[in-house]
Amino acid sequence: MNRALGEMRLEGVPLSPGVALGRGCFFQREVSSFGTTAAGDGVREAHRLNETLAWMIQRQEALARDAEARLGPREAEIFYTYQMILEDGTFQQGLFDAVERKGLTAAGAIERQLDLYKAQLQAADSEYLRQRVADIAEIQRGLLARLCREVPCLRCKDKGITCDIGQCLLGNDHVLVARELTASLPMEMDSHNVGFLVEKGGRNSHAAILARAMQVPAVSGIRNLSASVPFEARILIDGDTGEVFLNPSSQTLARYQSALDAGGPTLQILDPVPELRVMANIERAVDVQEALAVKAEGIGLYRTEVEALAEGRLLSETEQEARYSKVVGAMAGKGAVCIRLLDLGADKTAAWLGTLSEDGSMPECRGTRLLLARPELLRDQARALARAAIHRPIHVMYPMIVDVVQFRRVRALFDEAVAGLNPHMLLHGVLFEVPSACLQAPQILREADFGCIGTNDLIQCLFAADRTSEAEDFEDNPVLWRLIEDLCEAAREVGKPMSICGELAGNPNFTRRIMKAGIAAVSTSTTRIGEVRRSARHHLS
Repeated sequence: MNRALGEMRLEGVPLSPGVALGRGCFFQREVSSFGTTAAGDGVREAHRLNETLAWMIQRQEALARDAEARLGPREAEIFYTYQMILEDGTFQQGLFDAVERKGLTAAGAIERQLDLYKAQLQAADSEYLRQRVADIAEIQRGLLARLCREVPCLRCKDKGITCDIGQCLLGNDHVLVARELTASLPMEMDSHNVGFLVEKGGRNSHAAILARAMQVPAVSGIRNLSASVPFEARILIDGDTGEVFLNPSSQTLARYQSALDAGGPTLQILDPVPELRVMANIERAVDVQEALAVKAEGIGLYRTEVEALAEGRLLSETEQEARYSKVVGAMAGKGAVCIRLLDLGADKTAAWLGTLSEDGSMPECRGTRLLLARPELLRDQARALARAAIHRPIHVMYPMIVDVVQFRRVRALFDEAVAGLNPHMLLHGVLFEVPSACLQAPQILREADFGCIGTNDLIQCLFAADRTSEAEDFEDNPVLWRLIEDLCEAAREVGKPMSICGELAGNPNFTRRIMKAGIAAVSTSTTRIGEVRRSARHHLS
């Protein structure tokens, strides 16, 4: 295939939803190595370092004000954090000591000291701390760029044209292609930037949070971008699935045309299908309005940990109650509301979560295991749920349950936390995501009020797949479908409802198979509800 002319498809990791089409715009910034200073230049280098730090602090303050005006205080906090790091006395003293005592240039001090910080963070057990390496790297790049009068630039198909950061001289809609998505890039880009395509970047990174807040589609996890994406390519990215098309064909463009015309995630509004209840996945309480817009028949999965990760802290009991009440109130009469307990730990961790275990470190502790290890997390959320369920029922979902004994333990802690709050409007269900729990499904479902098959983690655990693996490699595997059918059979035997969520639930190619297995309710993203209903209607016709 001619790469310059024919369509090529790449598979990445979705960071920010939506569809974007534009020329490839390549972000280039080279940072060279810096050595020691010549004798007698220490005073001059210290002055240069001081001037650079002062400029960088002012820049972060300006970016923070801009972010607050355009997006809100939560997004601005990212840049205020950078400002605090730069103003920290210990941070600054380490840099000046490298210049005045070790004889390094200002640039050499910045390179060496921040490389040490990055190495320490990279070695941390916490995935959250490892993702902060990108933040330190961005501070380092900014300081070096200013110190060396380096101007970061963008280049597109017209190779003779070099643009300043964020300004396309030709006025082209473009998809920014870069090695890494850093927090300042979304804020610095002009309106011609319609998407981000990067090699590195986590979904919970500051940059990804900003991209979602600005509703700019983003995809990461594409290796060797500079070699994979020709300068002359037009790029279409799907921030919902992680798909990337280079020089998309007319058929591909036609398939995405409605989403491109809409300028954001496409919401197909179709009436419900009686034989299949299609509910919505949400990550924030504010997302319930979009669920209503697409006529979702309930909230099938409310990922409550995203609220905490986005805020950068644990929410208080009162704050949680207010958000849960907002969702329950909005969905009154529309369908059930299923709220998942905090599924934190492993790759979804944060500095404020701390370490836990008998010996002080348990980096892989996640989901219900984490709630048992940190009962205060469960206590506050349980009480918030009980208060929010005074007038309308809430389905409480327990994540990553491993067996019936663990479910009994966490239920006992939950009941203890809500004693005296009259929690009679709460229903308790299990997410079947771990093979060991699937093998005990009959026993678990006799004690639970309902079940839900969480296909994302189930596929990962069942096939030893990492988070960057292509899920479709396993979605059609007969082992998975045998397990789904067995879970449905177990639910039927004890008379308990069983639903399904995850990427497979939103894939219209599997709707017929899901219904045939005996599933009567699925939960998926709001952008896929219409497609699933259309597929169900076709199956029933």
